[in-house]
This record gives sequence, structure tokens and C-alpha cells, in this order.
Amino acid sequence: MKVFFSNIGYAKAMDGGLKSHLLHAYRHVYCPPKVQHQALDQLKTLIDRETPDVCCLLEIDSGSFYSSYINQISRLMDGNYPFHDISDKYGNILGKLPLHKGKSNAFMAKKKLPFERRYFASGSKRLVYRVQLENIALYFAHFSLRANTRQKQFTEIRKWMVAETGEVILLGDFNVLNGLQELDGLLQDTNYVLLNDKTETTFTFHKRRLLLDICICTPKIAKSAKLQIIPQPFSDHSALLLDIDAVHFGN
Repeated sequence: MKVFFSNIGYAKAMDGGLKSHLLHAYRHVYCPPKVQHQALDQLKTLIDRETPDVCCLLEIDSGSFYSSYINQISRLMDGNYPFHDISDKYGNILGKLPLHKGKSNAFMAKKKLPFERRYFASGSKRLVYRVQLENIALYFAHFSLRANTRQKQFTEIRKWMVAETGEVILLGDFNVLNGLQELDGLLQDTNYVLLNDKTETTFTFHKRRLLLDICICTPKIAKSAKLQIIPQPFSDHSALLLDIDAVHFGN
């Protein structure tokens, strides 16, 4: 079983380098369809190469002025991924305002899967997806840029995770800008495993490299899984590919 996770940065094709930020700053206001199509096609090529069962996507546009009203997930879907859901990441009136409308998270899968949209009580980005993969509860989210709000969100999602009776995977752009010690409250007094190599970064901003895109899971999954960090030239974030050995996991 393979799970793919990516913050695609609204397909603006900005790689996090200083040159990209200087030359392409206008894309934050309006990104031409040609640029989006090229970025989404690069992502589609990556997905086709890795053939994940589920693709979890952050910062994807469902159709707004900024994206020339392109619903970006429609460019990614095909016969291999007929099932999907896309929803604004705010979950309240904020998502209907002109500056925020269309900014979404989404997932697509090879088959129909039970799922829920849950919402944090704190923060502006509140959407949390919970997707059921057999006896695995898969959560993914985009956590707050504000440190105090992040901690509140970590506390809330920890409660959801410990209430699960089966195995759990949590994927996200955690925005732990102050370092991995921010995760102490989420991980303490649990058996959850941080699957990332702490030395391997996933986010670029000019000369700054950070580990922000993170996978946390229960021990049984950790023993049977491999996490791969995959560069994405169209985004300032790398993708995560979680490959679970189904035979070993079943034992």
C-alpha cells in the first residue's frame, strides 16, 4: 500500500529559491493557466511513476480568480484515480471571502474510501481529512503558521488519534518553524513514531532548509513502512511517499 502526500503550492511552479520568489511573485496574485498546467502535469508524472493508492494534496485550488478559475484536481484525475474529494481548508465563512475562496485541500484514490472532513477548533486553516484505509485511520492536515495555534491543533488531533482502535497515520505540513521539539506534546506518553529522518529537510526558502512535511504513525506501521522524500521542482515542498509492506503489516 502506498500513500502519497504533497503540498503543491497551488501549482504556481515556485521552487522556494530566491530567484523564483523574485521573478514569479506576481503568481501569488494571478497564476497563468499555462504555468499551472505545467506544474500539475509534473505532479501527474510523479504520481503515475509511483502509483500510490491514495494521494493527499495540500494547497490545491478548486477554482478562483488566482487560478483563472481552474479546478486543479480535474487536471490530475484519470481512470486510475476516479474517486476524490476537495474542500476549502478553512471550513467557515473565511473560505467564502474573495481572498480565500478556492484555496483547498483534497485527496484522490484508486477506489472509493470512507472519509470524513473534520475541523480544528482553532486557527484559520482548520480542515483535517480522515480517510479509512482498511484498519488504518489516515489523517492529513495543514497546520497553523502561528506557534500557539499549532500547539492547540496538535493537542486536538492527538485526542482524535488516541481514540482510534486501529492503526493510525498522520501526514501534514506541520509548519514546525521552531524545530521538531514542537512535536513533544503530540508524541509524549504515546507509542507514535516519527518516521522522518530528522536530518532530511522537506522545505526550501532561499538558503533556509526545514523539515516541515512529516509522517507520524503507530509502531506496527513504522516497522513495515518506508518513507521516501521526493523533490518537487514545481513547489517549495518535497513530497512524501509512504510505502507500507502489506504482507509484513498483515502479520
